[in-house]
Amino acid sequence: MENRADSEIARVKHLLRVCSELIERISALTNERAKLNPLPGSLRKRHMRCGKRSCRCRTGALHGPYYYFEPSKQHGKWRYVSRERLVEVKKGVADWKKQQEIDEMLQTYAARLDAVLKAIQQEIGSVISAT
Repeated sequence: MENRADSEIARVKHLLRVCSELIERISALTNERAKLNPLPGSLRKRHMRCGKRSCRCRTGALHGPYYYFEPSKQHGKWRYVSRERLVEVKKGVADWKKQQEIDEMLQTYAARLDAVLKAIQQEIGSVISAT
């Protein structure tokens, strides 16, 4: 009887360690997410023709590159991005993609934490009922 109780206690301790690790990962990801400055949307680089008959762009040497940003909720609403703001917009779009990855990981860890907490609850219930 004592061996069984010891093994159940050992399982509960292991589950508590797993729970603690998951909470630490969730906390780290939450802190990382808070540091991001996301800009939801996409960035597009284009080369264009101007339409003048005597311009070099008629023969294939297009003008550009020009950069355009499209907010994620406004499809088709491309906005020109100046060279001065290009680095800022690129970083914002990259932060948005990183935020989406972090959100997916947070959902995964939260589901695993929920499963571990339920397992702890079952183990404690079986220890209590055995005594």
